[in-house]
Amino acid sequence: MRAFGEFFRDAYQPLVRDVIFAGGDPHEAEDAVSAAMVEVLQRWGAIANPRAYARRTALNHMIKGRQRGPQRISARLIERGDVPPEGDEDPGLLVWEQQEWVTLLLKSLPEAQRQVLACLVDMFTPQEIAQLLGKTEVAVRQNLRAARKRLAGCLDGHETEGEAR
Repeated sequence: MRAFGEFFRDAYQPLVRDVIFAGGDPHEAEDAVSAAMVEVLQRWGAIANPRAYARRTALNHMIKGRQRGPQRISARLIERGDVPPEGDEDPGLLVWEQQEWVTLLLKSLPEAQRQVLACLVDMFTPQEIAQLLGKTEVAVRQNLRAARKRLAGCLDGHETEGEAR
């Protein structure tokens, strides 16, 4: 009989891939496989096929996690008083959420567009941005135009692949 440590090393990553292939995201997969490995360890001597048992258990953990879902977790946090109920939003949290959303939008831009937009926010003129970044003024204006167009598309709900909202 193989030692559990050897089984864990050999099976962990393939099980994570199996759960991702079954529809889980990488975080769900890691959580599900970790929980499954705990169960396998607890039953190590009694399991005839540890790999099959771990796979089935990991998939079950992923499904259970989805059934519990964020709504159930949110309800528990509200019950404990860790999060205010709807309507009693924390203004600091709303500001943080908006900042995170803007950060995701900006991260969706190509590097050149992000750079010129950041300089524009810092009140540089296109001529100053061109000089600062070592680009032509035309290239700066094109990057600004493309960044504005892309962000406008995100705000209108017409996101392109790879953009975050």
